[in-house]
Amino acid sequence: MNNKVIKTHPAFMHIRSHSIDHLNLTVHEFEHGKTGAMHFHFGMPHTENVFMVALRTVPMDSTGVAHILEHTALCGSEKFPVRDPFFLMIRRSLNTFMNAFTTSDYTAYPFASQNAQDFQNLLEIYLDAVFFARLDSLDFAQEGHRIEFENPEDDSSDLVYRGVVYNEMKGDSSSVISVLYDKLKQHLYPSATYHFNSGGDPTVIPDLTYDQLLDFYKSHYHPSNAIFMTFGDMQAIDLQNAFESNVLSRFSRSDIKIEVTPEVRFEKTKRVEDVYAVDDPDDIENKSHIVLAWLLGENTDLELLLKCNLLSDVLLDTSASPLRQALENTDLGGAPSPLCGLEETNREMSFFCGVEGSESIHADAIEKLILTTLERVANEGIAKEKLEACLHQLELSHREIGGDGYPFGLQLIFSCMSAAVHRGDPIDLLDLDPVLQKLRDEIEKPEFIKELVQDVLLNNKHRVRLCLVPDADLNEKNRKAEKDRLSERKSQLTTGDMQEIVALSSDLKARQNREEPVEVLPKVGLADIPLSFNVPEGEESKLSGGTPLTRFEAGTNGLVYHQIVADMPQLELNELHALPLFTSIVSEIGSAGRGYLDTQHIQHSISGGINAFSTIRGAISEPDLMAARVTFSSRCLNRNTESMMDILKETFTAPNFDEPARIRHLIKQARIRREASITASGHVLAMSAAASHFRPISIVNHHLSGLEGIRYLKELDDKLDDDSNLEGFIATLKRLHTALSNMPNHLLLVSESGFADESLDMMSGKWQDPAVIKGSDDFSVPFDASPRNQAWLTTTQVNFCASAFKTVAEDHPDSAALTVLGGVLRNGFLHRAIREQGGAYGGGASHDAGAGLFRFYSFRDPNLQATFDAFESSVDWILTSDIEFEMIEESILGIISSIDAPSSPAGEARQAFHNNLFGRTGDHRRKMRERILNVSVDDVKKVAGIYLQNDSARAVVTNESQTANLEESFTIHQI
Repeated sequence: MNNKVIKTHPAFMHIRSHSIDHLNLTVHEFEHGKTGAMHFHFGMPHTENVFMVALRTVPMDSTGVAHILEHTALCGSEKFPVRDPFFLMIRRSLNTFMNAFTTSDYTAYPFASQNAQDFQNLLEIYLDAVFFARLDSLDFAQEGHRIEFENPEDDSSDLVYRGVVYNEMKGDSSSVISVLYDKLKQHLYPSATYHFNSGGDPTVIPDLTYDQLLDFYKSHYHPSNAIFMTFGDMQAIDLQNAFESNVLSRFSRSDIKIEVTPEVRFEKTKRVEDVYAVDDPDDIENKSHIVLAWLLGENTDLELLLKCNLLSDVLLDTSASPLRQALENTDLGGAPSPLCGLEETNREMSFFCGVEGSESIHADAIEKLILTTLERVANEGIAKEKLEACLHQLELSHREIGGDGYPFGLQLIFSCMSAAVHRGDPIDLLDLDPVLQKLRDEIEKPEFIKELVQDVLLNNKHRVRLCLVPDADLNEKNRKAEKDRLSERKSQLTTGDMQEIVALSSDLKARQNREEPVEVLPKVGLADIPLSFNVPEGEESKLSGGTPLTRFEAGTNGLVYHQIVADMPQLELNELHALPLFTSIVSEIGSAGRGYLDTQHIQHSISGGINAFSTIRGAISEPDLMAARVTFSSRCLNRNTESMMDILKETFTAPNFDEPARIRHLIKQARIRREASITASGHVLAMSAAASHFRPISIVNHHLSGLEGIRYLKELDDKLDDDSNLEGFIATLKRLHTALSNMPNHLLLVSESGFADESLDMMSGKWQDPAVIKGSDDFSVPFDASPRNQAWLTTTQVNFCASAFKTVAEDHPDSAALTVLGGVLRNGFLHRAIREQGGAYGGGASHDAGAGLFRFYSFRDPNLQATFDAFESSVDWILTSDIEFEMIEESILGIISSIDAPSSPAGEARQAFHNNLFGRTGDHRRKMRERILNVSVDDVKKVAGIYLQNDSARAVVTNESQTANLEESFTIHQI
């Protein structure tokens, strides 16, 4: 603890400071005297500064009030009375992250930037948006929900519901995992806010009134209910000056205390059955989910939190863990539920476990299997080395510096946010060493884990068993119920009511098309973009056997990262089909003569796990020429480096494919996961399908990781119950591995400077034999091009549309202009047409430079043909409109922000290494960046005219009800 005096604004009280040496971080805690607002500043010599303000939001219904308020608050404020300052600032900023989101019990508004002026601009925008939002009723209608006539100007047409959040949550409710989680919370938390869907239930969202939204804002969006969190090299006093002058000086303390109430505990297990929607009545066998859920203690109890984390890892983390092993090996289900594990962010934590791919008649047997397994652990305990492996995982995750997915500072903030929301101690969650040491002492006691599983789970009566079964009629029932509700509503409309609905549509469209006074918004420009672009440089060498090695020294905080990268051989059709399964299976089976349980335990004990993946990229000068590689990757604490290198090499050189039952289970599990992921990534899958008409690289991606890949996986899984088919598939995996192991490989090593030589010495003796076959950068594809127009049918209440056009190679002079064009079309036309007017959750355009393709897309979209029309209209718009350079500049700012966004030290090294392998050297990347900075209005118009007026390929992920609208011009596929 460090309570030395630091500079603080007079309106704030400095409560304490705490240094966390292994992160080179000092956390300062402050309280605003007048309002009680909390401020936590994470001081660190890091140039990417992060801001987040969070409000406790505790809705007590499923109207989505907190979620809709999050959207509407960003639609204009007191200082910035423009329709859409949030999306406008995305274009006028060098941000490395901008977003807002609603969780089960708080709403957060975060951003990050490396530019000091940009940070101040965004800070002013965010503070005004949160605390002085205009909340215009038209914005509520656009972002939340509204009733319109299907033809907005024709009151004889049917009524329909529209709204961005309404359609977003229709898409969310198409995901069985989302439905499963919502249903579990509904039954596990009968009275607290978690009982309700904070995002909004589409059947209830239309019940929310505008006045209710305003009331919720007044009660919840007050500084007394706010938590400010900041990270980086800025000074706390400078941030507090902005907080006080822009917001806090205008408020007094609120008497309203927003908090989550504890649940009244059950006296016995609650057993319930519910349904989720599927569209195919012939595909409901073995589709049920059977899950047990326990309500645990409060997450502000740090010791209990860590014990529950440890218990969850002990029971479920690997296939060698007792509960996961039981769930994986049972014939009662297809795979462990994706919800298995600890939910620690709610005030009272919960623990889930169960299976998917089952039948409701197995519910009693599955419950018995789970409880019997827990009782065995309570009676027999767990071997000490397995407990130590789980503690090792906690230590590794605690020490690792992230930042590859979103800013490192934001990851730190998220890691302790739940404690701050529930008025616990967030600082303790950042400095876990004392509690970890206490747990190390605890596991020395033979009774520790026995008593823990008994106390936390077996003696805990607050338990729910949910059986979620498929219902092939549910979507149609819901569509009919919605239609009936709207028909009844229309039958009750007076002439005045109909005029009001038409007027609302007209007023909203006029507002959406109105020119906004964007000059009131601050901005940065091209002159604020740094001229330099730093790319880490690795040291190239060869080991004694001739194997090339690239090593980087980086600030890894005591971790070592290691990869083995092999050139991909030319594969037969069945081998290429099997490649995604090979990479997902190879680290989950045994190695070096061991079975998978022993190998899983070794991985868990010494590393952060092993990951394998394939990468296929087009050549920078010819996207139809491809190079392909397979990577095996791991990481570990310094002390485990040599052991990690051994297990990684054994996984690469000697995987054990002689475990047919294990492989059969992993394929079934992969099928279930891929099917469940469709609605979460429908726009990506649609773009991949559309692109697969044009380029070999897109064709192969569509067949490996796209919709064709999912279809192949389903067909394969159906065949593998036949032992001879399974034997044949395993033989394919073995041939694939043999071919791969004979190819040239390249090693990557990333470690901190003080450990670089030692880690190199450990590696040097492990690679003596050079590869025997020469690699090739020419990787050919045996698949045929896809039809020009494809429709893929699945269970979804919304659509995902995509169009693709063939363009040019990455190093072609037009490539940069095409990249900028994507941002111009999104910002200038598609956002308004698809999101604001069309009601989709999102939509846009981008240039895939590596594949030489330009792509349009929409996400969670209520429309279909209207969206394809919008894609075409956007091209007409760019060609016929007077485009100001400001639009070009806004697009360039967004692209450069993405290019320049920092990753973790190890992540930047890995990215540079792989880019170099595929010809994207630091010089090449700097050259492409420079070309983007020099794009003009004429350049953008020129490339739109050349490349986007040819015939496009189209794809849509949709549902069965759209078949009649598509069958004339689309090739229909059932996923």
